[in-house]
Amino acid sequence: MNIPAADRGTARQRAHDGTGSVRRSIANIAGALLAVVTFGTLSYHFVEGWSYFDSLYMTVITITTTGYGEIYRMSAGGRVISMLLMFFGIGIFFYAINSFVPLIVERRMEMSAKKLSEIKDHIIVCGFGLMGREIANELPKDRVVVIDSSAEKVSIARENGYLAVLGDATEEEVLEKANVRKAKALIACMSDAANVFTIMAAKDLNPNIYAMAILRSPDAEKKMRRINVDFVLSPYKDTARKVVTTLQKPATVEFVESIMSRQGETLTLEKMEVKIDNKSLKELDLRGRTGSTVVAIERDGRLILPEADTVLKKGDIAYLIGSDEALRRAEEILGSENQD
Repeated sequence: MNIPAADRGTARQRAHDGTGSVRRSIANIAGALLAVVTFGTLSYHFVEGWSYFDSLYMTVITITTTGYGEIYRMSAGGRVISMLLMFFGIGIFFYAINSFVPLIVERRMEMSAKKLSEIKDHIIVCGFGLMGREIANELPKDRVVVIDSSAEKVSIARENGYLAVLGDATEEEVLEKANVRKAKALIACMSDAANVFTIMAAKDLNPNIYAMAILRSPDAEKKMRRINVDFVLSPYKDTARKVVTTLQKPATVEFVESIMSRQGETLTLEKMEVKIDNKSLKELDLRGRTGSTVVAIERDGRLILPEADTVLKKGDIAYLIGSDEALRRAEEILGSENQD
């Protein structure tokens, strides 16, 4: 929609006038506070004969209602000054505090909104309860945006260095504040019903977002699968499976966990669609060229454990393990249809 130049000029003028009005208010409040402090300091100095520092100290503890008492014996004139400060100075001091705090909070909110508008390829964590906090702690803080309907939890998230939005994550307006259109992924760890509506809304705003749901109840998995969710994690079922696997095949679990989180090096298991055709793993030499290793191949519903002479075909799904950089280079090779 095109806005006439005159209207744009008027809008800019109103914004400028609003900013100027705020600045004038701050200046007036600061000026009044300075005048009270100056009045009290000079009055005590000349009436009681105290030093400027002692006079300033007495003025400050009076208008801030600190209540330390008189620092020296005070004449009737000095007590009149104290009463004047109590009547007028205290009111001006607390009015200044009540005026400055909202301005500071508003300024912080403006800075947060600016960061949210600029962030991209980030991960939105919906729900900052026990699960949400643990998930956020495992992610880079500068890539996380938290959404929660609890002001206390949002405050905790911000204190811990996360960008956070206060509101209901099922509402599109709240998701927009979290810049969902430019987000890489969304992790929903609220109630099962809220997770469903949040993921539906997020997918509507950003069809390419990777949506993950953390279930509260194992029975909700079937309902969750009906929506366009990319991954469902059921802590109860997944923990139960891991317990059984650990009991039956402990070496397998230990191997996977150790190789995925080796000291000084993080390895990732990734699956890739193969676009080259009729190339053996020996010919491609992915391990030598990229540092990644093909650990399995999925073809026509079957899982193949590869050997050096195993031939990759177009349409295969290859499972590789390696560092992020190694996997990126491997994807460039396997994703290219023209390989010599």
